[in-house]
Amino acid sequence: MKAVILAGGKGTRLLPLTQKLPKPLVPLLNKPVMEYSIELLKEHGITEIIITLQYLSDKIRSYFGDGSQWGVQITYLQENLPLGTAGSVKNAEHLLDEPFLVISGDALTDFDLMAGVRYHMQKHSLFTIFTKEVKKPNKFGIVDTDEQGHIRRFVEKPQKDEEFSKVVNTGIYVVDPFVLCMMEKGKAYDFSKDIFPRLIKNGMSLYGYHANGYWKDIGSHEDYRQAQYDMLDKKVRVNIAAEEVLPNLWVGSNVKMEDNVTINRPAYIGNDSYLGDHVVIGKYTIIGKSSKITKDCELSRSIVWDDVTIEQTSPSSIRNVTIAPRYQISEGYKAGTSVKVKNKKNISPVEAG
Repeated sequence: MKAVILAGGKGTRLLPLTQKLPKPLVPLLNKPVMEYSIELLKEHGITEIIITLQYLSDKIRSYFGDGSQWGVQITYLQENLPLGTAGSVKNAEHLLDEPFLVISGDALTDFDLMAGVRYHMQKHSLFTIFTKEVKKPNKFGIVDTDEQGHIRRFVEKPQKDEEFSKVVNTGIYVVDPFVLCMMEKGKAYDFSKDIFPRLIKNGMSLYGYHANGYWKDIGSHEDYRQAQYDMLDKKVRVNIAAEEVLPNLWVGSNVKMEDNVTINRPAYIGNDSYLGDHVVIGKYTIIGKSSKITKDCELSRSIVWDDVTIEQTSPSSIRNVTIAPRYQISEGYKAGTSVKVKNKKNISPVEAG
């Protein structure tokens, strides 16, 4: 079975973090979010992967290459203009001659993908949506199914008075190639706005599969941070790239810590990082690789990307911030005051949480 990963979006809601980094490469515990999707596909025996690209595509190609490092085979399809979620898949039609999976390159999940595939086959479905119940459905497309799982209604990003359900579309699909015949190649189409309404209107077999497990779209800063907190709490089953040296404390290789460092769990410390005298790492703090936190600094609920240096001249506390790579914070930063940042390479600035 083949899979299509949609990786062309700009991730505008994650700016400035996606200013110079495509959203699929945004790190979750120091590993790109899309890498977890590739590992999940491989775990389910899906090794032929098509990745659709548009924004900053060279960086995605450079990181994942041909996929051999992950035991998969990757084919890239470049879009000169955005084709939408469905138009992107239509662009891969010549590579798809049997039912296939579609998954987003910017969501974190541990769903049993093959259970959804089996459901699709049992129902003789043309299109099956993996669905999940959430507390705040207004950011997603909501789904209403009958007792057999057939989707009767679908509303994209409903207003409060339109919320007839808290069951939402996760953006993971099993698709019969026949559906691609409903589109013209080269035109922009969206699954939620164009394809689902047509399938429902024509009484065609559109089903919802209620998936068990974890799923989170990291489209907003809040969800980006929460996904990592959930990983530290082991709410999602993923391969974390570090050794769990104590319960809920992951430490990478070649990490140097002074004897009087304090670490409160859960936390993550990336490869080749340094923690200086009297550094305090609070709960839900993530330190990227090759970062340096000098003495008398306390961090809590903060996400530090790679190659960041925090140099303090007096005791200070940094809370609820995300710091993009290759930044230097110097002098006494305190919560509620401005952050003094020396931009080493004109990368995205500090983002307050």
